[in-house]
Amino acid sequence: MIFYLTKTGGDSRMFPEVMPTKWFAEIYDIRFKLYNVLQRRKRLVHESTMAREAFHDFHPHDLDHDGEAFFSKLIAKEAAATELCAGRLMGNFVLFSDTYVPVQSGMAFYKAIQKDGGKGTFYTLGADVHCLFYKPAGEALTTPDPVECFHALVDHANMTGRKFEVGYATAFEAFSEVLQSRKDGLAGNWFTAPGESSKDAFMRRLKKSDPAHHIFQAYAQEHTDRFAAAKALSMDEAMDQMPEIERKYKLECQEYSNVLYGVNDELAAAAKLEQEQIAKLADIGELQGKLDAGSLVAIEGFAVVKQASAVTKAVEEFDSARDKAVDAVMATKLPALEKRK
Repeated sequence: MIFYLTKTGGDSRMFPEVMPTKWFAEIYDIRFKLYNVLQRRKRLVHESTMAREAFHDFHPHDLDHDGEAFFSKLIAKEAAATELCAGRLMGNFVLFSDTYVPVQSGMAFYKAIQKDGGKGTFYTLGADVHCLFYKPAGEALTTPDPVECFHALVDHANMTGRKFEVGYATAFEAFSEVLQSRKDGLAGNWFTAPGESSKDAFMRRLKKSDPAHHIFQAYAQEHTDRFAAAKALSMDEAMDQMPEIERKYKLECQEYSNVLYGVNDELAAAAKLEQEQIAKLADIGELQGKLDAGSLVAIEGFAVVKQASAVTKAVEEFDSARDKAVDAVMATKLPALEKRK
């Protein structure tokens, strides 16, 4: 089912009784590619620890009895993470900004003007939007390919000192490749129909019965209104605004982490478990040794935290910061949604 939905962008109610044999071959190719990675990982763990049992990453210990429930929860977790990511982009009207380059940092500013040598125009949507939008001169921007986006995301993670789990990265790349294969039947497009905007394509696919339909509908309308009233900036004006925009953007990133673990029950439960484990290590005096040996790595910003006392303090402050951030977000009223009442 997941392969069919990713391959076609269709509806689960239209799932075919018999799929093309080529699709079955693709499914098995993906399966062998994924298990080739997972099995090598399992073998390394098994041989290095000499454990009696070892299990594949992202698999339950009892696949026969617990597999369905485990993978349902895994899919639900990914869906929740995707929704939260979409909400993060919607906060500054980045989602659906097809022909613009969102700019929220000095590095993004530099990369944006490199696209056409600074011949384009910067736009602002207002002081409450912590982002500038650069529209390059010449032809409109094209939608990037899924595989290209995946590699850009992996590169960003590596450059900021983070890495995907190997099995997750393999599955993510395979998903991107299947998604990109839609281009063969959509005249070179993988998401939109020819001549269609991403906003229209998204709203066309979103079911009206979806609980979030009215939210996205209100956002799409406000997105249209905001960009219709966007103000053009000169290069000097844009550069003057960047330090404050970048400062607020970094604050948003910090608060997003707090909200992420506050509104999603599964992520909150996992965070709570890890907090308890760190607190226990601190109580028995083993936390500093784990940090020194590299068994545990704590990162703040882009720097590694090596002191156990600093890690313990951050864990203690996590709950209060998370609750405050969630309360602030939940109390925020969106003008677009208020109009619909």
